[in-house]
Formats: sequence, C-alpha cells, structure tokens
Amino acid sequence: MKSKTILIAYQDDLWARELSTFFHSIGYKVETAKMVSEMIRKVRKGNIHVVLLDDEMEGVKACDLVPLFKKIGDKIQVIVISSDLSLGLVKRLRGAGIFYQAMKPVDLEEVKSAVECAFEKIDRESLKEGFFPFLIPRRVPA
Repeated sequence: MKSKTILIAYQDDLWARELSTFFHSIGYKVETAKMVSEMIRKVRKGNIHVVLLDDEMEGVKACDLVPLFKKIGDKIQVIVISSDLSLGLVKRLRGAGIFYQAMKPVDLEEVKSAVECAFEKIDRESLKEGFFPFLIPRRVPA
C-alpha cells in the first residue's frame, strides 16, 4: 500500500481537527467529512483505507453507515467512536462489520493503535490476494 489514507467523519469540529492534526503529524494522509454525502463521495473515490466514524452523522447512526461503506469497498476498515456502550448497539456495529469501537472521550493512543492494526489487516489481506490467490478457499460452481 503506497499511501495510508484515513477519513475522519466526525461532527464535532474541534475533535475532527485534533484527530486530523494528530494523524497527519504521524505520517498518515487525512481527509475529513462532516456530512454523509461528503463521506460517501470520498469513499467512492477509492483512495480511503480506514474510516474514523462518529457514532452519528446528520441523524444517521454509524451502524447504518458501515454496511454502505462495506458495499462500496469491502477492504475499508471502519473504526467507530461511540458514546453509547449498550449491548444492542455493540451487537449491531459488530454485525455491520466494524473493525473496532472506541469510546468517547477519545483516547488518541487507543485510536492510533486501532488505526495501525487496521492498516496491518489491509496489508495482510492484500498480500494473500497478491501472491497466493490459490490458498483462499472459494466456492466451486456445481
């Protein structure tokens, strides 16, 4: 993977700016979005690898946005930053296919570690598909 690009989709301008500055300072390419349409447009371009997603954007819950991101690009890793710890929400987010759920208030080191692990996962999956595609089990047509 050449450039490691993160999309920060966060409604709070202060935290979005702080997260953007933090990740930019440690070498990531960072894009931000405050609207759902803007997030979708940036993800559809195809250069976003990891999304840091607020638990709600413009009234749309994160668990409803994650499947949309996964349909656009199945390799995209989504890290949800949530203020709700209810078991129902956790199950819905896990079922939607998130990579990690961080809790508010945001711990920058925790989120940094999650982002690093997400990029490692993307690299591992790319390696499997690039060199050893015959090792990946697939359905055989009948």
